[in-house]
Amino acid sequence: MDFRLQLLGDRPRWGSSTSDVELKFSYVAMVFFGWIIVATFMLMRVSHPTNVWLGPNASMLVQPNSIFIKSVKVVENVYGSEPGLQLFGFYASPPVAIMNWSESRLVSVSHRSYGSQGWPYYLNKGASLNISLNVKPEGSSVRLVVNKGTATRWLLEEPPFGDLIQGYGVIQVNISESETYYLNVANPNLKDVEVELDIDVRAVVYDTKEPPFYECNFSNGECTINTMPFVGTSIVLTSAAPRPGVLAEEQEWFIRISHQVRWTSYAIVTGLVICFLLVALELYKRFERAGEDRHVMDDDSSITSILVHKDDDVSSIGNEGEASYGTKTRCAICFDAKRDCFFLPCGHCVACYQCGTKITEAAGSCPICRKKIKKVKQIYTV
Repeated sequence: MDFRLQLLGDRPRWGSSTSDVELKFSYVAMVFFGWIIVATFMLMRVSHPTNVWLGPNASMLVQPNSIFIKSVKVVENVYGSEPGLQLFGFYASPPVAIMNWSESRLVSVSHRSYGSQGWPYYLNKGASLNISLNVKPEGSSVRLVVNKGTATRWLLEEPPFGDLIQGYGVIQVNISESETYYLNVANPNLKDVEVELDIDVRAVVYDTKEPPFYECNFSNGECTINTMPFVGTSIVLTSAAPRPGVLAEEQEWFIRISHQVRWTSYAIVTGLVICFLLVALELYKRFERAGEDRHVMDDDSSITSILVHKDDDVSSIGNEGEASYGTKTRCAICFDAKRDCFFLPCGHCVACYQCGTKITEAAGSCPICRKKIKKVKQIYTV
C-alpha cells in the first residue's frame, strides 16, 4: 500500500492554512497603510495654501497633478492701486523665452540695519542678476543680500559682517531654482550710508502668446481654474513690467495658491493598490506550489532510502504492523514505533522521532504539506 496516499487523507485539522491567511492579511495591511502614509504626505503638500511674493515681470509656472487635483484657486492682494497680474491656462507647458531689463535704486540704510523691506523678484531656473553697488560716503561698506523666501525673518537677524563691499562693487547671481528671491542691503557700520544700485535682470519667462484655454485678469481679486483628469494642465502667472515713477512697494504682489483635492481618485487608487497586492500574493502562492511539486520525486526517493536503512524489525511486523498503521497511531514511515514527534512550523505528526529526524536530514520537507521543516520536536509521554 502506498502510505503517501494514506498520509494525504490523514492530515490534521490544525494545518498551516491559518498561518497563510494571517500572512496574506499582514502583507495587505502593510501595503495598505504604506499607501495611506504616501497619500497623506501628498495631501499635506496640497492641502495647505502656498503664499508667494511676486515682483515685476514675474513669470511663474504651476503644474498641478490633474488626477489628484480638481481645481486651483489663486487669490491676489495687490500692494498698489493698479492691477497687474494675469493667469493663463495651457494644456502643456509653454515655451520659455529670455527677457532683459534694468532697474536703478537709491536707498538710504540706517546704521546696523537693513534697507527697508527689500525687493522681491520671482526668478526661474537659469535667470541671473548683475548688480552694481556704489556706497557713499567713501570708506563705508555694505553687504548685498540675495536670499530665497520672505523678508520678514530678516527683521529678527543682525546684519552680517562678512563679504563686505566697500566703495564700488559688482556682483553676479545665478539662479539655480525657481523661487522668490529678495534683494536687500545690510549696513554693518555705525553710521548711515547711501547705496546706489544698478540691477540688470536676465529672466527666464514663459511665452504666453499662444492662445490659452483659460485666461483671467483677477478682476474680482481671484481666479479659479478647473483641471480635467488625465489631461495636462499648466498654469502661468505673470505680473506687469516695472513702471517708472512708481514706488517699488507698489509693484509687489502677494498671492495665495490653494488646491481642491479630487477625493475619488485617491479612493480608486487605494482600491487598485489592494487588488494588485492580492493578485500578486495569489500568483506568488501558485508559483510556490509549482516549485514544491518539482521536489516531490526527490522527496519520494529520500523516503525510500529511509525505509531501506530502517531496522530489520520492520519486515517482521506483518499484519500487526498493518493493523497498527490502520489505527493511525504508528509511524507512517516504518509502521513500527509510535508517532512521537511533530514538525515545525507546520505541526504535522506522522512519524516516530527517528524517522522524523531522517526525513529532516534527507528531504527537509514535510511529507504531508511539503513545507520546509525547520525543527523536529519529540513528544514525551509520562
